[in-house]
Amino acid sequence: MMWWHGLRRSPSVAGPYDAWLTPRLEMTWRSSAKPIDALVAKLGGQPVWLDEPFWPVSASSGAPMTFVGQFPLPGPQARMGYLFIAQDDDGALTFEPEAGENALLVQPNGRVPAFVTGLHVSTGPSLWRRGLTWTERVPVELHIDAHPAERTTQRAVEREAALQAAARRGEVSDPDEGHDADWVECRSHVGGPPLCWQPWTTRVNPSWRFFFQLDGAEGCGEDAYALNFGGGTGYAFLSADEREGRFLWDCV
Repeated sequence: MMWWHGLRRSPSVAGPYDAWLTPRLEMTWRSSAKPIDALVAKLGGQPVWLDEPFWPVSASSGAPMTFVGQFPLPGPQARMGYLFIAQDDDGALTFEPEAGENALLVQPNGRVPAFVTGLHVSTGPSLWRRGLTWTERVPVELHIDAHPAERTTQRAVEREAALQAAARRGEVSDPDEGHDADWVECRSHVGGPPLCWQPWTTRVNPSWRFFFQLDGAEGCGEDAYALNFGGGTGYAFLSADEREGRFLWDCV
């Protein structure tokens, strides 16, 4: 059974900061020696479309966005979320959820957000990492694996989620108390609550549901890919009817 088949929806979720999907699964990746053309979770390569292809373009430059990856929705029916982000070389507002500089598309039976425009083409720019020089871009394609966190990590997630919930309520707490022992190393995960870097400023429509989050990276050294999130993390959400997506990123 694929890991996303084991995700369960919570019927009592109250908003975008709750654990809509459980259990929380930490994401890791491994390189693929050949193109991945199956309906599986992956980063990079080209989308495996479930419906008519639609490639989003940047609202500011008109250039095709970069395909970051595809993320299966839980359930028996094959449904996929496709994440695209504009290149930020010209200052594109990729951190904004509705600026037209990123897109999380759902297929089949999805709804393209009104602020997203695109082309009916099946292939385009895809995720990369840096080569021998800072400016060299080497395409990557990675399988996404996911697994439950260790018990100590899960306790740290619960503690940090509670601190962030308090911060959103305007309550004063000491985030550094026991922080070294409870630090959450893996911030790329599907399900569970989102772990934001600035929870007091990150605002999401109350009707949306948290899907997954993905760490940014510079794309050099041991980094598997390059994604400029300002040293932070990107967050994906789905509408209550699971037909439309939103994406934003947050950093310290």
